[in-house]
Amino acid sequence: MYVDALTLNAVVAELRDTIMGGRIQRVLQPTPESIGLEVYAGRRANVLLSAHPQRARIQLTPTKLTRGGDDDSPLLLLLRKYIKSGVITAIEQPPLERIVALSITKYPRGRKDGEDDDDDVLEERRTTLLIEVLGGRSNVILLDEGGHIMDAVRRVSHDQRRPVQPHILYTPPPPQPAQGDPRTAQADQLRALLSSGPTDVAKSLTSAFRGVSPLVAREALFRATGTVAPINTPDLPFAAIAAELTALYGAPHVPSLALEGELPVAFAPYHLDQYPLVERCTSISEAMERFFAVYAKTAAHATRRAALATRLAAVRLRYERQRDALARELERARAIDDLRWEGEMIYAYLHTITPGQTQLSVEDRLISLDPAQTPVENAQARFRAYDKAKGALAGVPEHLAAAEAQLAYLDETLTLLELAEGFDAISGIEREMEQQGLLKPQAGNRSARGPRAQPLHLRSSEGLPILVGRSAGQNDEVTFRLAQPDDVWLHARGVPGAHVVIRADGAVGDQTLLEAAGLALYFSKARHQPAADVSLCRRRDVRKVAGGPPGLVTLRNEHSLHVRPLAPADIGREEQEV
Repeated sequence: MYVDALTLNAVVAELRDTIMGGRIQRVLQPTPESIGLEVYAGRRANVLLSAHPQRARIQLTPTKLTRGGDDDSPLLLLLRKYIKSGVITAIEQPPLERIVALSITKYPRGRKDGEDDDDDVLEERRTTLLIEVLGGRSNVILLDEGGHIMDAVRRVSHDQRRPVQPHILYTPPPPQPAQGDPRTAQADQLRALLSSGPTDVAKSLTSAFRGVSPLVAREALFRATGTVAPINTPDLPFAAIAAELTALYGAPHVPSLALEGELPVAFAPYHLDQYPLVERCTSISEAMERFFAVYAKTAAHATRRAALATRLAAVRLRYERQRDALARELERARAIDDLRWEGEMIYAYLHTITPGQTQLSVEDRLISLDPAQTPVENAQARFRAYDKAKGALAGVPEHLAAAEAQLAYLDETLTLLELAEGFDAISGIEREMEQQGLLKPQAGNRSARGPRAQPLHLRSSEGLPILVGRSAGQNDEVTFRLAQPDDVWLHARGVPGAHVVIRADGAVGDQTLLEAAGLALYFSKARHQPAADVSLCRRRDVRKVAGGPPGLVTLRNEHSLHVRPLAPADIGREEQEV
């Protein structure tokens, strides 16, 4: 979700209570798309202004912000010169817009010994720091006293509809088409809007009123009707919807955070009645901090996963090229056999070859002869070429098999990486690749340190332990270290994925088999299929490929089950990983 105009209104109120009149003591750039301010107004406060396409916002943050790199951007240099040591004199938001303006005045002061040149202010300077919370078009912009752009987090070229470049006059985002004001919504206004027939009421509210986000529209609809599901237009309580919409913009702020399980799914400056599980927060900044911390962590994992996948894909491409080259060498083996056959045929038909003959026809095939050589010399030349080529191809089948095994190993690893959830799982895969010598440790990368990630330990609804490998190394551990010969072993058929083992001294119930097979499918490349086949056999019938990489096996006496994927949360409680 994004920060809407109503939420920004609560942020502005909070900032006015905490940093209005405060002095900016530090200015830094935590990320390329954000600016951080440390403000002292009786006590220190940290303010984050982010123009991230998915997480744009302005908020107070409880943690001290840190710089994100060694190089200072041109914008950061200007901010240090023009707003550091300045006083925040006004915090404003245009009505129902997702824009906040911080007015900053830097008062004259004399330069003292030991002070930086930036602190030498000979005349009063007035600047404005704007944060535009506009999704993919979000920006943080510094304006001079005349409203000209000094610089911005994201410069927009002159050929765009609204350029953002230094030295040009700032132009606000274009106004939306004529829309109603939700603060004065009336029943007749809604009735006229929705009288054309069945419609998505929440979506219609969003398009009909300025500053109304989908979240606000659904909240007003839920409070008035008890549901956000479609309702027949004639049955709508228009007066109640208008009243609830107006109340949301006039009521005191009640910051809250909606949860699904432990995962935050929405935040607002009002109680989110449309969600069953809602927590009150002390401030709107606290609600935003908790919400975006989870999604920033998720995004960081996604970035780390993508970077590791790119490195592994490069390794896979190298092995793929190696395999193709070896396959071509094996194709040459057929020509080698032809050399031996031709030599043998020349000896067999010596008595038919005449001096100066250039071809020998045998079994509807033509053998070229060097007329300058005797028949025996022609045959011996074939055998010499055969012996030389055979020596060059020695070991090619073995190398080809090894390359194909490594490709299977990498395919399995890439699949498990795609399914990996959380820092530990991703780091565990990276560590394995480094230990296998497939990746070089990167400078500053700590994945090789810390506790080693463990297989997933679950218990079926019938009480039997189930082990799940979440990397190739864990697959090896689950199958050949933790499993006993009579345990049941499972794996999604024909696709890379996890090894799953049911620890069972005796018979295994059908429900446990179905759950373990569903897990095998869930932790495989077939996760998103409605259903697929899973191979199963006793652990004793699983053999490790001799000399192969971790997790590569062959099976015998296997059977199959056709099941649907099943997530761990769907089969009972998860045990502590050991």
